[in-house]
Amino acid sequence: VKMAKTYDTHRFFCIKCGQEGIPIMRKQGHQRETFHRKKLYCPHCKLEINHIECKTQEDVEAFREDFENGVYADEVEESLAHVRDTWLG
Repeated sequence: VKMAKTYDTHRFFCIKCGQEGIPIMRKQGHQRETFHRKKLYCPHCKLEINHIECKTQEDVEAFREDFENGVYADEVEESLAHVRDTWLG
């Protein structure tokens, strides 16, 4: 008997605007660490930029606090520079 795979929905938040982006379903056996970065398209900024992965409501609250305190400001520039370099070759 084959067991059905169980998935969790993980929320992603843009490091530039702080808003929630597109969620991703992850198999329970393929989890990432808390605050994993993933380059995703932000529908609010209209940019491909790092997003922070949040698994729980506590993670979301911690991200929002860090965002408000400017923790990701330098990383925004690095993420945007990487995308520009990739496009320009």
